[in-house]
Amino acid sequence: MLTPDEADRALAELGAESDRLAEALVAMDGHPAHRLLGGDLTGVTRQRWDEAKQAMSALWEQFPRHRGLVERAREVRARRARPGQAELAELTELLTGEVVELTTLMEAGHKTVAAVLAEVEQAWQALAEQLGPLETLAEQLGAEARLAELRRRALADPLAQLPQRELARVRAEFDELVAVRDGFSDRQHELESLVDRVAAAEAEARIVSATVRKKIAEPGLSDTAARAPALRARLTELVDLWHAGQWKALSDALTALRRDGETALTEVRQRLAFATGLLERRLELRGRLAAYRAKAANLGHAEDLELGELHRTAHDLLHAAPSDLRAATVAVRDYQRAVRAREEGPE
Repeated sequence: MLTPDEADRALAELGAESDRLAEALVAMDGHPAHRLLGGDLTGVTRQRWDEAKQAMSALWEQFPRHRGLVERAREVRARRARPGQAELAELTELLTGEVVELTTLMEAGHKTVAAVLAEVEQAWQALAEQLGPLETLAEQLGAEARLAELRRRALADPLAQLPQRELARVRAEFDELVAVRDGFSDRQHELESLVDRVAAAEAEARIVSATVRKKIAEPGLSDTAARAPALRARLTELVDLWHAGQWKALSDALTALRRDGETALTEVRQRLAFATGLLERRLELRGRLAAYRAKAANLGHAEDLELGELHRTAHDLLHAAPSDLRAATVAVRDYQRAVRAREEGPE
């Protein structure tokens, strides 16, 4: 049983605790995050808030009982200036029984609710700091629709990590659009240079291909339409997009034009290399034929009729217009073998 002094101290502490709980409940009910959580929530935030709402409902149910026990204890203490045994027994039961358990439960419940409210408020502040600049950029870039749905999802579940990652991705996209808008002139000049290189390579390829078709029979060259004119027309479209402020479309068009331009340049250079290689191969065979003829003369076979016939066949093939490069290759190889055979002598 409590002594009179112990009962007075316990009652004072319990009354102060009851007042603190009352203030906490009022503050909790008016917390900014609590008001914001009244909207449509999803995901992690909805789960956490459902748990917090249950705890909050329990607090509102428990507080009247807690307050009633405190008031009853005060009434018992007020009966006499100095409580007797009956009052002390009743005070002991009131101050050490159910009210203690209620206080513990309410403190735990308030801690749960306060933690969720604090986390939500912090998350919302972080979102607001990110959304503010993004909304300004979206308005400047005409990309409000890109941000609207993400904003709704982020505000519906601010505790989730996904909105944060998506907001960062959108920020990167907007930064890219700003770079496209502000750096368009430089990128335009780069693409003009790329298209010029494609046009120059195609012009050279046409000249070389025409030469090859005159000098090489069945060269295997494909007739490919020039791509530079279409690429150059797309350069004009870029300017139209820039003037219209269609930054996303402009960004996509810039990327696509660079990709297509680089592909066209690579392909035309490959065709040019193939065509040039055919002419170089013919020159190489001519050089080999001349070198082996000189070798045959040095070996004393300048008047060799068989070698002369082999040389004449290869020479005629290599100097015909157009030249059968496959047949010429075989003829030069036959001549080389014949010269080497004479160099090695009879077995």
